[in-house]
Amino acid sequence: MKTVHLIQHTHWDREWYFTENDSKIVLYYFMLDLLTRMEQDPLLGPFILDGQTVMLEDFLQVAPEQRQRLQQLIADGRVLIGPWYTQTDFLVVGAESIARNLLFGLADCKAWGSYMPVGYVPDSFGQSAQLPMFLNEFAIDNAVIWRGWCERDVASSEFYWHAQGGQQVLTAVLPWGYGCAKWLPTEPNTLAETLVPILEKQGRFTATDNLLLPNGNDQSPFEYAVPGALTQLNAGQHAYYFKRSSFSEFFDALRASERRLPAWSGELLSPKYMRIHRGIFSTRADIKQLNASLEQFVSQTLEPLLTLGWRLGLPYPQHALESIWREAMKSHAHDSIGGCNADHVNQRVKGRLQSGKESAQQLFDLNMKMLAEGIDARQKGKKIIAFNPLPRQRDAQLSLTLYTPEQDFRIVDEDGNACIWQLLHEEPQDMSLVVQELSNSTRTIWYRKCHILLAARDLPACGYQTFYLQEGKSPGFVPPEAQIERLENEWLRLDVNAGTLTLIDKRSGEVYPHILRLVDGEDAGDNYNYSPPEVDWKISNNGCLHHSALERGPLKDTLLLDWRIPAPADSASRRARRLDAMLEVTMTVSLPHDRAWLDVEIEVNNTLRDHRLQVELPTDIRHAFHFADQPFGLIQRENIPAALHVWQQENWTEAPASLWPMQSLVLMHDRQRGLGVVTAGLREYEIPVGQPDTLAITLFRSVGWLGQPALPWRPGRASGMVLPSPDSQIPGRHHFYLAVLPMSNGQSPAFWDAVEQWRTPASGYLDSGWSRFRTNAHALRFPSHFSVLNWESQLHFSTLKKAQNKEALLLRGWNPGLVPLDNRPPETDGELQQVTLAETRCTHPARTVAAGTPVSWLIG
Repeated sequence: MKTVHLIQHTHWDREWYFTENDSKIVLYYFMLDLLTRMEQDPLLGPFILDGQTVMLEDFLQVAPEQRQRLQQLIADGRVLIGPWYTQTDFLVVGAESIARNLLFGLADCKAWGSYMPVGYVPDSFGQSAQLPMFLNEFAIDNAVIWRGWCERDVASSEFYWHAQGGQQVLTAVLPWGYGCAKWLPTEPNTLAETLVPILEKQGRFTATDNLLLPNGNDQSPFEYAVPGALTQLNAGQHAYYFKRSSFSEFFDALRASERRLPAWSGELLSPKYMRIHRGIFSTRADIKQLNASLEQFVSQTLEPLLTLGWRLGLPYPQHALESIWREAMKSHAHDSIGGCNADHVNQRVKGRLQSGKESAQQLFDLNMKMLAEGIDARQKGKKIIAFNPLPRQRDAQLSLTLYTPEQDFRIVDEDGNACIWQLLHEEPQDMSLVVQELSNSTRTIWYRKCHILLAARDLPACGYQTFYLQEGKSPGFVPPEAQIERLENEWLRLDVNAGTLTLIDKRSGEVYPHILRLVDGEDAGDNYNYSPPEVDWKISNNGCLHHSALERGPLKDTLLLDWRIPAPADSASRRARRLDAMLEVTMTVSLPHDRAWLDVEIEVNNTLRDHRLQVELPTDIRHAFHFADQPFGLIQRENIPAALHVWQQENWTEAPASLWPMQSLVLMHDRQRGLGVVTAGLREYEIPVGQPDTLAITLFRSVGWLGQPALPWRPGRASGMVLPSPDSQIPGRHHFYLAVLPMSNGQSPAFWDAVEQWRTPASGYLDSGWSRFRTNAHALRFPSHFSVLNWESQLHFSTLKKAQNKEALLLRGWNPGLVPLDNRPPETDGELQQVTLAETRCTHPARTVAAGTPVSWLIG
């Protein structure tokens, strides 16, 4: 006899084709019904609230008087909550966001008195290979997932899943989804007949005699009569025993069985049984860029700065930071961050992220201002604070905006030595728009608004250094000669011939022709999936150069390329082979004098529809695989997925295309040579069909529908709703940033150091004496330079912040590569303790840090 574990639940999308306001009102009535039914029948339960505590928060916003009723059911174990704050995406959301999501979710659960110790991920569009690591760090050793699994990966729907660093969770798959047993009838004969095909499918891949029967669906009412109806079936048949259960009881039964379960390591992105929607990695690129910018700014600039200020005596606004994180996480669900929503919902998704960025920037500005006012000046001029969040000393080129009425100015360090800077561009600035008091003036005061790059040497680890702006003085250094014919430094050379770029790595002699080639093709898909036609008419920038210019600078040399590319206006024009529109693209390629990488900025004026724009980087690497980063790790992937040969014969739900997610980095290399690309907020790349040696970075895709049926790479029904989504064409001007890092010694320490230097920039702030908002001066005095700590480690920096529940610092890094690294403690004052992502004591700290593993230190 097989045991059928009835799992009663709801799946709660906070927004989709409806808004969060819609869902809150529906939630009000859903929860009142649930509470009443469970109070009336003490045998009902347990019931799972979708594994996300934001549902409790939303419910109490509209029904705060119901807290005690809900609290009692949670305390009794009849309503199961957590462990997540929101049901987050795992493939394009950042690692710190995922860690904080569990941290906040479990903190909420603690306040409510209980939590479900299961990593429940019912609807994420594919599964990260790092999920077992995140769960283990929070003492969770069970996971339930849906999308991305198939028997080609692991034979049974129950298995032990191992992360890159070796952490494991016992995992159960819902092969047919969380709603496979929704809306069950309760008349015994009809119920028995309905269950036959459901249970046959549920048992098709099981390794034991325990089956899951998930009873619930999207915003669907509580099926309170189903448990009693199933109990009646127990008396009339002997093939199955139905029990009211939970995931925890199911996993206990799995562990008690004598069946040896298989093991799996890696991500789960197979769309055989359910779509994973490979197009969402680049849908609404504007939203993904904004989210990545917010995540990185808060975790790697703002929190370290506030930590530094806290060490010096300034207040640490912990609740303000948590509010920024929580609001961002409301935009991290699979539909929300995926961009596969109605247009008016995507506006709200983006609005929350913009709101978080505004709050974060204001916290940064005010804390820099307070820091500057506490520093006793050692030179004449206005103070410039250069802040280095990395936990080791470094030289950096930091971007800075200056307002000055003078034609000349000098920047000096605290010893009076002139520093090298480079003017990137400038424009006139009406100062009444910057300084509120000036808005009452009868005359306009115009200043130069100068965007500069400043060479800051020997910046302290997790610290700052003070420089001084001296207006009216000559720069104090001799600018280089202006005329150059190519970009070239000690390590690299970039040649340009009528807009075609060739990169030469002078260290190895390797030549990379046709680099940074722009390719635009049709996308007749929807917000969920990229969909090329059977024969695509692709347009490139070859022969379309309108203007180019080379400029020599004190810190970097720059190549400006301005293209006017004749292109089809939309899908219909492309299929008719009409060039009836113009794609305007400006690419600025810079070569720093002191770095072995190319900085690339691309500005696109998007006037086209139904298309996808990529930048291609041929590598001439003839390997069958490549690498990309994942949350706190690196993963190896096939260039040509083996499943491409069988998906149509086996009727998969969508094509397993070589279209992949990344956090920010993709690599294609052999033992020595190759290319790495690091991006700022671009989350998708492709190994194009017929070009297995080429990395194609997707800048954006433009589509006009939320969902459409019968796509070539996704046959059958429409995903989501068939709704027009014109905003997803993302018309207008967009900016994209990436770096190209040629590899001359594989994944060497020097290469990984360069990646981190680019990904984690230093920041600057000019203490002009003006401020949009006035604050009273504090009485604290600060040194002209300061360092919180030093961590001479090859681990990459993740964050430095105040601990969640202690008056201590929390420092985190992670192993970005494929080989173990030494686990060195940081050098700092205070007691050190290695902790988990949950900020609890690490019981078995290792001497080395495995690949794909984070390390956190509590500093008392």
